Amino acid sequence: MKCRSQIIAVLLFCSPILIKAQGINVPVSEKAKINFSGMLQTQFNYSLDQDIDITGLHHTGDEHFSRNSFSVKRARLQVNATISDRINAVILVNFGDFTGNPQNKVLENAYIKYSVNDYVNFQFGQFRPQFGQEDNYPVDFVRSIDYSNQYYLFGSNSWQSFQIGASYFGEIKNSDVPVKYYIGIFNGNNRNQVSDNDDGKIIPARVVVGLSKAFQLGASGGVGKNMGQKIWAYGADIDYKKQLNERWGVELVSEYKQGINSVAFFGQEKPVIPVSEYAMRGIYVLPNVAYNIKNARLKSLEFAMRYEYLDSDFKQTGNARQSYIPMISASFAEAYAIRVQLGYLMDRYERNIPNTTQYNTNRIICQVQARF
Repeated sequence: MKCRSQIIAVLLFCSPILIKAQGINVPVSEKAKINFSGMLQTQFNYSLDQDIDITGLHHTGDEHFSRNSFSVKRARLQVNATISDRINAVILVNFGDFTGNPQNKVLENAYIKYSVNDYVNFQFGQFRPQFGQEDNYPVDFVRSIDYSNQYYLFGSNSWQSFQIGASYFGEIKNSDVPVKYYIGIFNGNNRNQVSDNDDGKIIPARVVVGLSKAFQLGASGGVGKNMGQKIWAYGADIDYKKQLNERWGVELVSEYKQGINSVAFFGQEKPVIPVSEYAMRGIYVLPNVAYNIKNARLKSLEFAMRYEYLDSDFKQTGNARQSYIPMISASFAEAYAIRVQLGYLMDRYERNIPNTTQYNTNRIICQVQARF
């Protein structure tokens, strides 16, 4: 039944294209402009450890598993409709989710944006709350193979990734110190939920200050309630980007976050300690060096090295995870329209736990990307 509902959603999403192909006229506002775009990411994963599969899961038995595999990571299609000079609507779906379990997935962005001016903007629907630098980057522009582990952990706790709610944001541009600001209110139970499961909401806020043309400093904080439990999170980040000359450019992104891990709290059959004792924190540093090439085919080479420390339960029996990801990427068209990335993923845990993903791993990942 759930799979059928996902198929119906895709058919509804594609219905304008099908209707147009059949020659049926559908009334559209004269001012409306519709833009289609897409992105495809394919990967090859290879585990260098004999007892670790491509997902990072450790095996001690004789069961069969794969140490190398091709996959479609993302297959996105986006529709951006400019309805008027102040209103636009966006729908983004990821057909790559159908290769796994599509439940509560596939639909990513689905929002309406109303803009009055630079200072006053509103957004309603499903989208990513502003709670860190990674919320500003579409995944096809991420300097590493993927978003950080921190992003996905805080996303599962409703502070990042795709959430349902509303936000107000704006920007003060004409100032010696430019400032961007955001505040929102969200259901707090992640994406693609028909309705909320309690009266609790989360309220994230963010401020970004431009200290110079090359350097930005951001701060995020939020409070909320989940099934009667008070939760909170906060973080800080820096973003430095500078073009040194025609050939060379450098960039550094770093973030620190800490908050309540309510997913771990509610994951216990009978929690006996308060939710405040389930705490998560992490930091990552991602330097990137770009070398531009004046060539008809190869446009640039980039070298990145992401280091990340993450502990999902540092107040109790946490198992800190350190990740090292050196990576090289080549762009064969402007704006990463064609991009090939090769990364070496090394995960190191405080202690190895057999038959889980909390085990030291070494994997090679090759990713090929096309944007159109």
